Amino acid sequence: MKLLVVIPTWNRADYLDRAIQAISNARAQTQNCTVELFVSDNCSSDRTPELLAQWQAKAPWIHVRRWETHAILWVEILGRALLHSGLEYDYLWLQGDDDWITDPSAYSRLADAIEASGADLPALIHCCPTRRALPGEGDILTGTTEDLCNTYGWHDLLGWISSLVLSRDTVPRMMASAQWQMKPPSAFTHSEALLEAAYGQTMLLLSTGLIDPQDEEMTADSAERWKMGDTNEAYWNILPGLLNLKHQGVLTTPLALGFFRYMTYSFWDRFAVELMNLARQGDTPPETLVRKLDALGLFGELLGYGEDRKLFNTWLDGFQDDIKDIRRTVRLVQQRMDAANRASYAYTLLPGE
Repeated sequence: MKLLVVIPTWNRADYLDRAIQAISNARAQTQNCTVELFVSDNCSSDRTPELLAQWQAKAPWIHVRRWETHAILWVEILGRALLHSGLEYDYLWLQGDDDWITDPSAYSRLADAIEASGADLPALIHCCPTRRALPGEGDILTGTTEDLCNTYGWHDLLGWISSLVLSRDTVPRMMASAQWQMKPPSAFTHSEALLEAAYGQTMLLLSTGLIDPQDEEMTADSAERWKMGDTNEAYWNILPGLLNLKHQGVLTTPLALGFFRYMTYSFWDRFAVELMNLARQGDTPPETLVRKLDALGLFGELLGYGEDRKLFNTWLDGFQDDIKDIRRTVRLVQQRMDAANRASYAYTLLPGE
């Protein structure tokens, strides 16, 4: 089996160096597949070109393409990385430049899992992060992509790019998805496109942790990149993105509550926290809250099982009451503050001498 590791990178030379070293260590311990690396340099202005030249001088299995212009859109960044290596492969492991392989046997484990699939080769493999592995679940879980997403969470399985291993045929299907053209873009357009590309096909979940972010908490650099991409607002576009897949007839299996698992809670919990923060700010326009509450209701349209939809709508009714209570309290506090600052009697200054 030929495995191609693909890293899109931009101005993260120190992280990239550690990531490549970990790949090199794992590659040296892999006997059951060949491993090559393709780095797509998004016109870095730091020492990334020099670092990659040093690695290539001693490692001919590393391939680099430097782009002369900086791509901003995620679809273009991924397209450059996934479609323009010019290399042959059976499976492609997409990896972030600030993540690294934590288990040197990662590639061997992956190759063994694919070989054990026999003739039913997976279109997609999720390799669990080390800090978020699934203890007690067994080394390999298998099922259709939609069934595993319904059980373990669509975002958890298809959201973090460094967990994603795609078959050669899945890559062009993913990049050909019409989801990339939706405006405004979703924060997880790649996950929507991948769900479409791998829908109805076999997926593997390797529950033993194999890879992790190099940073345990978000850094100032990561926060700035997040802000540049307006990622927080783009989260709200996940809902119309998934609804589009439903309307296009892609989502034929009903979505369960588990589909919207988001780490240790659910997607609507994340949105609810943002809405409560907006509600307690007195200068938030009422139409903003109405618009976002209406968007939150789209979860009910996506949930395919009657009982699941009923549970969500019951929660949503209670949450809308909570927002009204918060707004009422904010207005009352503001009124009392205004009253406290108002003069309670009229007075005049005594005339001077």
